[in-house]
Formats: sequence, structure tokens, C-alpha cells
Amino acid sequence: MVRLHNIHVRYGTVHALRGVDFELYKGEIHALVGEHRAGKSSLVKLLSGTVHKESGEIVYRGRAVKDFTPDGAVKAGIGMVYQDLSVLPSLNAIENIFAGRMIRRYFVGLDFYKMLNIAKQLFRRLNLEIDLEVPVYRLTQGQRLMVEFARILLLDPDVIILDEPSNKLTPFEMQSVYEILFDYRRQGKSIVYITHDIEETLKLADRVTILKDGYRRGTEPVSDLDQYRLFQLTYSFALGKKEIENSRMQFYLLKRYCETFISHLPIGIIIVDADGALQFANFDGIEMFNLDGARARHRSLEALLGELRLPIAEEVGAKVRAREQCAWDEVRVGEDGLVKIDVFPALDAEEAFVGTAVLIQDLSVDRYMKDYIIRAEKMAAVAEVAAGVAHEINNPLFIIRNYIELLKDTIVDKNSAEKLRKIETELARIVEIIGSLLSFSRIRDLPGSRTNLVELIDDVLLLLEHSLLKKKIRVEKRQRLGRAEIVGDENRLKQLFLNLLLNSIDAVLDGGLIQIGIVPSEEERFVEVTVADNGYGIPQNIQDKIFSPFFSTKMSKQNTGLGLSICQRIAEAHGGIITFSSNPGELTEFRIKLPTGEPARIARGRRPF
Repeated sequence: MVRLHNIHVRYGTVHALRGVDFELYKGEIHALVGEHRAGKSSLVKLLSGTVHKESGEIVYRGRAVKDFTPDGAVKAGIGMVYQDLSVLPSLNAIENIFAGRMIRRYFVGLDFYKMLNIAKQLFRRLNLEIDLEVPVYRLTQGQRLMVEFARILLLDPDVIILDEPSNKLTPFEMQSVYEILFDYRRQGKSIVYITHDIEETLKLADRVTILKDGYRRGTEPVSDLDQYRLFQLTYSFALGKKEIENSRMQFYLLKRYCETFISHLPIGIIIVDADGALQFANFDGIEMFNLDGARARHRSLEALLGELRLPIAEEVGAKVRAREQCAWDEVRVGEDGLVKIDVFPALDAEEAFVGTAVLIQDLSVDRYMKDYIIRAEKMAAVAEVAAGVAHEINNPLFIIRNYIELLKDTIVDKNSAEKLRKIETELARIVEIIGSLLSFSRIRDLPGSRTNLVELIDDVLLLLEHSLLKKKIRVEKRQRLGRAEIVGDENRLKQLFLNLLLNSIDAVLDGGLIQIGIVPSEEERFVEVTVADNGYGIPQNIQDKIFSPFFSTKMSKQNTGLGLSICQRIAEAHGGIITFSSNPGELTEFRIKLPTGEPARIARGRRPF
């Protein structure tokens, strides 16, 4: 739906966006995360027409757009709910929703009755009841935002942009927003969702893009994300002095922080008042109990706990009524669930009882992690077996190839000969792939031997062919050597280039570019291999850390942060070095310089990977 390439945006001397790339697919919810002033709002305001780029390319539905205007964006099917509300406070909800699109009756004027009925339908969809005919300044901040959201729903756009709505809405209201967004996604519409909350990102989005200091730091599917690393990459915990100059701002920040913190705690929190009426549920609590605003207000806490299939629901309810603090460490839920429950009665400054908080923590994750480790160990054993099986497959493949050669001498029918040729071609491909897989097997621990880097890198590219095709990545090879022979361990060298190319594949967007060079080094008796890409690059402030073990800028769950450390050890074990360069607006390039003669020593024994 949308492709932004090398976008630069300035506000006077402030460089808000510094060469950002961004893609939005049809039928996806794409989260934008980052700190304050990372460039999130500037990026989406390009699409709503309220900000114009200094340079770069905007492509919408396959057509280049110089710049959107607010009216042009609406006509193109782009609707945005801004962080700073744009409703007119003196007008009522109906007038705000239909501003510029008033419904008229022939010869009679405005059709208020029809607009009122449409507005009521919109707010029923939002699961919210408000007075539609009072000036919106008399509504709460969350209700005013819902008026603006209703205006966007009336437009029925193909691209919907929401700028941090959870700052102004209650968890109940947000649940209605989520349901509408999921429904829009099912209809094939595209949503850009700006948020500062990592938990919300993981629950809501299909993909996430990190912006930091005006740069894109990565784009990943949410299914591949590591929550802790995503949090580290997104926030630096720096707060400028200007943002906390006065006590009112400090109080506002503290209040917003507390509300957000409680709402997004990774445990279910249900708060009931002194009469046992439900007053608050955070996001995890809403999800655990499948709550909605209207239904929850008429349910007792015991009934909600019973719906969770908690065997101690009545016991917990009795403790809440008795205003006693208590805890249950391990409670079975269903067949596989395990939760911890805490009940905390709350007293005010005068020791008067005000209500009770019930906390429910899912302990199933700990058990899952133990199972995951066991599965990982099993997978390692399976990998060993698979390598052995691949080795054994070579024998029947050899026999099949021999029979094909015999058949080629006996078949004279042109059609059959052509089919046999295709079989032979595909068989050769199988043999090649099996050979590449075997090169990583631990059972083939070969000593250092003469290895042609040109052929070796071709083998690695063959293994990565599916990943390259999946993201439509263009691979360009600069090769000034027909052969580039060095003495080394073929297995480890393949691991080195596999790690580098996987990093490049992760870094680039769909349709990105990877360049591979194999050239003589300026230094005599050395060959230089380069791997470069046009991905999001390496930030200046971490460039001195990237070869450190367990350090990573990736967000995926599977990443260990060892890839570049392993690459460095393999290069040094072969008497070579690995360096890199990464600057804004340029390709990120890794350079591996290896000696063409016998290195002083090739590391033996236990492999570093």
C-alpha cells in the first residue's frame, strides 16, 4: 500500500527524519515504536498531508506521490487520528463527525435525524454511550478521542493511522478499538499504529518498525520479536530537562506513567471497590477474563474467576468479601495452565477500606521455558541425525544418477529424453543442496585445506536462496577473481559468510539490495571479501560493541548475539581480520581480509559455534 524511501524531514534546524525507509502492506497492522522525538509522528504525518518531506520518495498504491495534502490524503483513502486532538470543542459530536460532509435533504436543509442515527451506530460499534448533542468540551478526553475515531470510521479509509490512542483511553475503550482494528485487518485494510508500549505492540501488530533519533533501526514481524531486546532498542530512558521544568509537567508525567505502567503490567490486575463492584482491569486482566465494559459492570468477581475455571473461585471471593490479604502460589487452570493469585485489600490514609486488588500471574511461561530448553537439546540431536541421514542419501543418489546415464543411451524418443533431462537437472540440484548441508555437519571435521572462496560463497547463497526469494532481495556480485583460494576450514568459513548474509537479509526491507565482492586485497598475498546491504545500518553509539559476545541489535527470539563474535573468531583463526563501515545514507559493509597462503595456525578442536 505504502512505500517510503530515504525520507528526510526538517523543522527549521531540527532534522526529524534522516533517510527513513518504511513499507505498509495491505491487510496488516504495522506498529511504529520509539522514544519521544524519534520521528514517529513526523513519518505518519507525511501520509496525512500535514507534513511535507525535504527529500525522498513516497509511493502509494504503486504510484509516486510528490506530497500529500490533508484533503488529498482523505480522498486517497487515508484517515488519521492525531495525538493532539483536532475536534472543535464548541461543536457537538455529530457536528464534528460530519464536519465537511453534512447530510442534506432536498430543499429542507440538513438532515439531523439521519446524521444522529449514523452517529449512534458508530458509537454502538465503539461500545460507548455519550451525549451526542452537547459541546465536546464537556466530554472526557477519551470520549473526545472516540469522537475523532468515529469521524475516521465514517470515512471508511483503506489506510488508518492512530497516534498513541492508549494514552487517552481506558482499557475498556481500547478493547473496542482493538476489535475494530482487527476487523479492518480482516477486510484487507492497512493500519499504522504508533505506540510507546512494547506489550501492546506484541499483542496488536503484525510487524513493528523501530525509529530512534530520526533513523529506522529495524523492521521485523512481531512473531519473531524478543520482547526484552525490542524494549532495549526502543528506549534509552533519557528525559530532557525541558520536559520536566515545572511541577505540573512532572505531575502529569508521573500520573501518565503510573496509569500506563499498571495498565501494561504483565500480570492480570482486577480492582473492585468497597462494595465489590468492578472498577478497573488492566490489559492482561481484560484479556484473561474476556471483559467488555457493559458486561463486566454487571458481574461479580467470583463469577469472573469461575469463568477462568479456577477451582478456588469461591474461596478467593470469600477472602475479598472478608477484606483479608492472602495468596495462592500454584493454582491449576484447565489442563495446562498454572497461575499465582494474590489478594490485597487497600486502605486510605485514614485506614478506611477503599477496595481490593486481585493479581493473577501466569506461571505457565516458566514451565514453557523448561520445555523449550529440552526441545532445543532434542533439536540439536536431531540436527546431528539429519546430517547423518543427508550423508547416507548421497549413496542412493549416486546410483540413481548412474541409472539415468544408462537410460540416456537407450531412450530415443525426444519427449522422453527431454523429461529425463529435467529429472537429471533436478537431481543435480538435490545433490548440490545435500553437499552444502553436509559441509556444516560436525561429523565432517576436516583439517585445513585449499578452499576456493568463489565456490564456497556460491554454496552459501544456494542455502539462502529461499530467504532471498521470499524478501525479493537483489544480490549483486563484484568478482575480479575467477578463483580465490585460501588455506582454511571450509566448514567454519561457510559459517562466517552465512552469518554475515543472514544479518544482511534481516536488515533490509523487501526488495532490498545485498552486494558481495571478491577482490584482491591492496596488501600482497591477501584476498578481500565484502558483504554490503542497504538495510537500517549500525548506530554510531554501539559500533564498538557489535563484535562482543551476546550483544545484538536484532529483535528476534532466536537471536543469541553471538553471530558477529563467531565471525571475528573464525576470521582471526585463519590469520585474517574483519572490519566494517556503517554511515547514514550509505551501504553497511563488512570486509573480511584473508591470507592466500598457509596461515600461522588454524584453530582446531572445539568449534566456536
